[in-house]
Parts: sequence; C-alpha cells; structure tokens
Amino acid sequence: MMLTLLQSLQRRVVLTGLLCLVTTAGFNSATARNSIVLTTETNNDARTASSSTSLKGIDVSRWQKEVDWMQVKESGVKFAFVKATQGDFRIDPFFARNWEETRRHDIKRGAYHFFKPEAPVEDQIKLFTSTVSLAPGDLPPVLDIEVVKPGMSGEELRANIRTWLEAVTKYYGVKPIIYTYQNYYKKWLKGHFPDYHFWIARYSPVKPEVHHTDNWMFWQYTDSGSVAGINSAVDINFFAGDWDQLTQLCLPDMPVASEQSPLQQFKHRVPQP
Repeated sequence: MMLTLLQSLQRRVVLTGLLCLVTTAGFNSATARNSIVLTTETNNDARTASSSTSLKGIDVSRWQKEVDWMQVKESGVKFAFVKATQGDFRIDPFFARNWEETRRHDIKRGAYHFFKPEAPVEDQIKLFTSTVSLAPGDLPPVLDIEVVKPGMSGEELRANIRTWLEAVTKYYGVKPIIYTYQNYYKKWLKGHFPDYHFWIARYSPVKPEVHHTDNWMFWQYTDSGSVAGINSAVDINFFAGDWDQLTQLCLPDMPVASEQSPLQQFKHRVPQP
C-alpha cells in the first residue's frame, strides 16, 4: 500500500520488546507474549522481523508488478495481502495473478479494497464482492482507509466505512480487517470500530497505539522492505501471534453435508476483538 503521508526511516533501528496480544475469545482468552526483533539495514533500507512466534507477511499491488511467489515462499513469508480493488471502478491489474499464485504456493492470502471516500459506497461494495471470491483458509477481507474527502465530516466518513464493513461481512460471513496508518487512525477511527481488528501502518520502532476498546493484530512496519522474488520495495508486516492464531482468523472449512444453505454454511464465528 502506498502511504503518501509517511516516510521511510533512514536510520538503523534495533527494537527488542515484549508485545502483548489482546485477549479474545478465539485466542483461548489468554494473553500471549511475543519477543520481537526489528532491524533496519541502512545500506539497502531492508527491514526484517524475526521471532519464534511472530509471523512475517507482505502486501502487494501493481507497484510490485510480477512477483515470483515461489521465492517469496522460500524467503519465509507466511501470509500476503493482495490489492484487489480501488474506489468504484478500478481492479488491480495484477490481482488475479497474485491471488492464484499465493494459493498455489500455500501462502495464506487476503484481499484488500482501497477505499475512496468520494466514491459511492454501494458501488465500492459491488466492485469488491464481484471481484474477490474467498475460499476456506483465506484471511478476512481488508478495508484500506488512508485518504479523506475535503469537506466530508468524520461522522459521514465513518458511516460510509461502516456501510462497507457491514455489507462485506454479510456477503462473506466474516468481519473485515481495517487497515490504516497511525495518524489517520488517531484522527478519524480511534474508538469508533471496537468490533473489528486493526492492521496499523507505523514506520517506527514503537508499536501501534490504539484506543483501549480497539486492538491491532497486524503491524506494517516498513514500506521499503526487500524480499526475494520481488524486484522493488515492498511493504512488510508481522502478525502479533503464532500460526494457530493466524489460522483462527481465516475462513474455516465448510461442512461436507448440512441442511443450511452454502452462504449460511460459510458464515462462522470469528475471534472477537
């Protein structure tokens, strides 16, 4: 994702700390602690996060062009968010390829929509749901919110965001994740969406800060990472949990036989914030 308001760090940073996972019903109602090491290499501006319990992921769009997903997989990337749509008409030209290749190489995949506040929200819903087909094992949809419409009030912006979130929840049977960056979150979203998990971009050695009613599960800590198989800078993220916890966020396998309709079978209870 391209964040125009944030700049990459230009210094070497080493962060060692304990990050506490939020307590959720789906995570055995316990607090898990991760030891995270975040390193910034000055010479090539590559950042890596490594831990026995933190999972590394990336997000991609047309800016990365054709990705060699086999090399990405071999580099240790466990999950990837793929840009699908933007506004009310634009489909990312590399979405179909990235969506299929992540599945083929057994990388947990999620699709995201870049929200344009000036575009009709109903049309944005239709574009995303007609473009993205989710399967068992996929991560929830993501709503990428990082721009504003001049003159639009916070109340109107949040109402439109909520309309998108609720419609997509109804369509797929799973609550979307909200992506944004730290300052945008503080100004427009803080404390208004306690029922959703957040994915926060913060290019800093300091972990994301959220309202006590909110929680973040993904941290995008650089937009200029280096990953084998990608010939340009790429956003790198980590999930604040282990593989089992990441799996719990994903869409489950549907029952083989059931009296419910396919849509009803697809709906399920996800870990609540």
